[in-house]
Amino acid sequence: MEAPTVDVPPLPSDRDWSELPLDALAMVFGKIGAIEILMGAGLVCHSWLQAAKLPDLWRSVDMAHHKLLDDMNYGVGIIDDLSFSDDGIIDGVGFSSVKPIKINNEVLRAMAKVAVDRSGGQLGMFVGKEFVTDELLKYIAERSPALKELGLISCFGVSNKGFPKLISNFPQIENLQLEFCHNISGREVYEAIGKSCLQLKRFSLMRTGYIIGEVVGIAAMHELRSLTVHGGGLTNKDLASVLDSCPHLEHLDLSGCFGIAVSEDAVRTRCPGIKSLTLPHMYYEDDDYYGAVQYQRECTYDLLGDSD
Repeated sequence: MEAPTVDVPPLPSDRDWSELPLDALAMVFGKIGAIEILMGAGLVCHSWLQAAKLPDLWRSVDMAHHKLLDDMNYGVGIIDDLSFSDDGIIDGVGFSSVKPIKINNEVLRAMAKVAVDRSGGQLGMFVGKEFVTDELLKYIAERSPALKELGLISCFGVSNKGFPKLISNFPQIENLQLEFCHNISGREVYEAIGKSCLQLKRFSLMRTGYIIGEVVGIAAMHELRSLTVHGGGLTNKDLASVLDSCPHLEHLDLSGCFGIAVSEDAVRTRCPGIKSLTLPHMYYEDDDYYGAVQYQRECTYDLLGDSD
């Protein structure tokens, strides 16, 4: 007896992804980062480029957390002829037998400018690592009146000469992150931030080599709700000044500020609104990794004592 035959419907042809509606493409692009869009997704076809240029995609631009930036040479692209235009980030792109080039800081700055332009003035958040300069920050400031979050990580091209003036162009800033930007420092700089950014609610500062007394400039940031300071230079006297001037603080992280010696009770008495508090650890050479950790809350120093 012969087995019954079963009609198998023909396999559907491959989907033409270029025919997806723009809102669907934009939803997909929203799940990937700015660098991926600028180097790949926006270069596939005309409809993908249209979707990649929608302003809503560029309200948040994070160009700090990408595998290219983790590599010393920033990885390798497939771009043959670097020429920037309004129709896409790059003209003259080839996908076969092209000579690879390294993605360097200059290319990343050009990408950032395209991202800013595509936002159509709606850019609300920008984070950059290493490649940001005073000139690029000026470009962002002139085109991003609604910027509320700015993060700079190891950006040695941003300086004390340019930053205080540029930050005044971001009056809507609510969240500012400065990590290891060693050319941005000094009491005057932090005071300038506080005077220019009256909406600032969150400030994160990570660096090494503080000059004693410079961080007290943070006291000018009167509306802070969250403050993170990692690094030396902060004294008990500085901390007292900051706590007195920032009465709305709810989250305070002073990890690595080994110049202070205070108890949790002293800090909370000075600023009762604090809900989350992280004080520096004390290490001892006789213990594993310089010692078992003794939390600074065990200290008995008062904020206004002589320990600073």
